[in-house]
Amino acid sequence: MARTSYIYKPECPYANERGMVEKNQEYYLWLDYNTPDNRMMIGNQIVEFRFNSDTMEPTRHMVNGKYYTSKKKFRNETKAYGCIEVGDQTQHLTKKREPKKLGRRERREDIKRALWEVRNGRDIMKELRSVPTED
Repeated sequence: MARTSYIYKPECPYANERGMVEKNQEYYLWLDYNTPDNRMMIGNQIVEFRFNSDTMEPTRHMVNGKYYTSKKKFRNETKAYGCIEVGDQTQHLTKKREPKKLGRRERREDIKRALWEVRNGRDIMKELRSVPTED
């Protein structure tokens, strides 16, 4: 014996006195005909409207310290201060470097010099920490 499934849909004409409808072919046909299709069609293609919202969570601008909920206002302030948004302009972040053109002898001497400096007490990390930053 097959098991029967029921759903609570009191507005359906097939509902019993308790508002329960048997899930069968008739119910799905009724559901299909009674739900409006709000999609727009061009020929036989469904047109879908998609948009990106201008709103965002309140985000603090790092230059002026104000909070913005509009993406456009945030971008305009960024441009007004002469800054760029990291993430949409990667060409500024990835500048190509020219490798040093060293011959075999020069490369060997450079490596020997670096090893000699480290073995004789040069602390490279200390030097890096003491370099003044450009503000």
